[in-house]
Amino acid sequence: METSVEKLVAINFLVFGLSHLLQPRVWVQFFIMLREKGEVGSFLNGFVHFPLGAFVVAFHNVWHGISMIVTIIGWGLVLKSTLYFTYPQHGVRMLGTVKMARSWHFVVAGAFSIALGSLILYSAI
Repeated sequence: METSVEKLVAINFLVFGLSHLLQPRVWVQFFIMLREKGEVGSFLNGFVHFPLGAFVVAFHNVWHGISMIVTIIGWGLVLKSTLYFTYPQHGVRMLGTVKMARSWHFVVAGAFSIALGSLILYSAI
């Protein structure tokens, strides 16, 4: 089961990373749209991250080797979602940092995501 979870996380990171790399301005528009929705946008951002995080936490409790990265990512996503759900004003403030002039941040994040997804996938195979 743990290998399946690792493959799921790797696929998520690869697809989202590729999207961040190729469509950074659309990601900026997406997060600006969430910000415009105020606290509801913070909740929506929490809903984006929570399912994968909860799945990893429930089914991947590995605390050694490269596989540990997946467990840490899962807990990070759960904690991030919890923050956005319980303190939506903070979520709106964080969404406020996204600007079109800094869309290159999504390119960097995409490259990192692809590298991390590739490492996790390599480890799982």
